[in-house]
Amino acid sequence: MILNNISLKSFNTFGIDVSAKKFAEFATIDELKSIFSDNSDPFMILGGGSNVLFTKDFDGLILKNAIKGYEVVSAEGDDRYVKSGAGENWHSFVLKTIEEGFGGLENLSLIPGCVGASPMQNIGAYGREIKDVFHSLEAYQISTGEIHTFTNEQCKFGYRESIFKNEVKGEYVIL
Repeated sequence: MILNNISLKSFNTFGIDVSAKKFAEFATIDELKSIFSDNSDPFMILGGGSNVLFTKDFDGLILKNAIKGYEVVSAEGDDRYVKSGAGENWHSFVLKTIEEGFGGLENLSLIPGCVGASPMQNIGAYGREIKDVFHSLEAYQISTGEIHTFTNEQCKFGYRESIFKNEVKGEYVIL
């Protein structure tokens, strides 16, 4: 459901009290498809609101990614493949992997934001970046409604960079 004139104060870590002309939260792909079918306004995807500074009201649609989930998909030797929803809190996700005894994400704990933002900007800390442990992601292509898989290589990770901040910016929603 699309809401009108919603304060974004509780949706950004700076607590800036600005409003969005429209606001919608989605927890499923079907909800996301429905929102895009009912909207022609400019939009912005919002995860944890930790890497955004609002300085004025947003004259468009803010989409709050609330896709949850955590699943150990497979184990191959010492490798563990874990799938998470993009709307999961990043630090909570890291803690779950540590509780399971999975190594690799410890240096990336306490980074604010959501899981979906981690490949968007190739988060990193203490000599480790998400690209070092990342396998793939699924993303919703806005123009077609199709789900695409992007491998580590296809994400074109750089220092705090990925294909989602450059070549395909605004074309996909990380799921």
